[in-house]
Amino acid sequence: MKIRFKILLTLLIVSILSITPGLTHAQSEKQSAMGQEMKNAIHPYSQNPWYWVYEGDPVVLIGGSDDDNLFQWTGEKLTSHLDLLASLGGNYVRNTMSDRDSGDVYAFKESEDGQYDLDQWNKEYWNRLEFFLQETSKRDIIVQLTLWDHFDLSEGHPWHPASNVNYSDGVMEDEDDFYGGSVYDDNEILLKYQKRYIDKLLSISLQYGNVLYNINNEGSLRSEWDNYWATYIKEYAAGEGRTIYITSMKFDPSSSVRHAMTYRTLYSYAEISQNNQDSRGGRGPAHYANIMDWRVKLEANPMPMNNVKIYGAGVGRNYSAGTGKEAVARFWRNIFAGCASSRFHRPEGNWGIGLNEHAQTNLKAMAMFLDEFDLFRARPHNDLLHSYVALSEGSMKAYCLADIGNAYAVYFPEGRYTIDLDPWGFVDTVRVKWLDIDDGTWSEEEVRPVIWDGGLDQWGHRAHVRLTTPGNESFVALVKVVKSESR
Repeated sequence: MKIRFKILLTLLIVSILSITPGLTHAQSEKQSAMGQEMKNAIHPYSQNPWYWVYEGDPVVLIGGSDDDNLFQWTGEKLTSHLDLLASLGGNYVRNTMSDRDSGDVYAFKESEDGQYDLDQWNKEYWNRLEFFLQETSKRDIIVQLTLWDHFDLSEGHPWHPASNVNYSDGVMEDEDDFYGGSVYDDNEILLKYQKRYIDKLLSISLQYGNVLYNINNEGSLRSEWDNYWATYIKEYAAGEGRTIYITSMKFDPSSSVRHAMTYRTLYSYAEISQNNQDSRGGRGPAHYANIMDWRVKLEANPMPMNNVKIYGAGVGRNYSAGTGKEAVARFWRNIFAGCASSRFHRPEGNWGIGLNEHAQTNLKAMAMFLDEFDLFRARPHNDLLHSYVALSEGSMKAYCLADIGNAYAVYFPEGRYTIDLDPWGFVDTVRVKWLDIDDGTWSEEEVRPVIWDGGLDQWGHRAHVRLTTPGNESFVALVKVVKSESR
């Protein structure tokens, strides 16, 4: 009897000690859900590290939205926009921690005299962030979150000495002192408040597994600034038992790749958005060639290449951004170049097309394509495409993904094209069908023989499937092997 009593007493004590003090049933459920969320958090795909995995499945990130700081939107305005994106097959948004638009709120409490206290929070700002992360998480939408954006620091902003009660002009005079200078000069006062802000942000964002981190928007600061904050948030996350994935977007896309490669222990992916504009990137085949060049550089230690911004709108009145037609082509070329993400930029002025009808059409079509083609087994293979007439160098306007011996996909931008696809293996028969991107429809499959020229011992490209676009619109040809000859 005494032994039984001792066992029961021991079990009771263990049970009491195992309960977190003050943890309600609701809190326990939230903690359990959070643990599962972290288990399924986004991370690079070990079997193909050019891509991401989320909730146990490899994923291609595609999206578009009508603002770059969606966390500032509230209620139905936000949820309706996210519902629209999800209904199209979209799963990717950009979120800068920005506060410069009409209707935005600041992170700090404002007093009656209009001054801000950096030691006190504005709860509304942080409530908006939490609501945004909750709603994106519910819909399995990945958030690429940017910590710092130097375009925010205008007169009247709480960080300005004239607008807060916490430090004077002697601590900080301009944007250069705040962005970069705080780290370069070891400005303890500025760093104190910057760290406090980042700590608060991370205390919320680390509860969610659908967040990727970016240090800077279009940064041109020295590496010390980016690396300081990358180290800081990585260590903070580790202290909370989390592993996070970080990049830093430079103003020049080549610099973004070079920076991520140089500091590989800090950065897990490259953000190449600046390639998606005329002034810093490329148009047509040059846009694709840039990505191929970076892919070669990264080949020894691959990482995802993300495109959280695709520029271009209308007829291209904004010469830096480019045209809307080119924006759509960039959206598809990014994926056919093996990138991990592709998202239309906000439709502010002439910078992008956001989530307008044209963007919606292409998102829906991309989702249809990804449902039919196993992208994670394929690689970019424009070497398999050949023109049946002579072309000048760089004029090839078709883009191929191939799982050689099994399946091939060829993207054709707007225009009328005929191209030969060499399946490379000893393939005899294929099935071909066409995705009409504008209509969002697949054609009926057509079984076709592979044409072979010459004997087995001849040199060069000797097999082809001739692909002619059904119209002048944009198309994707999907080619699947039916029969391979044993030779």
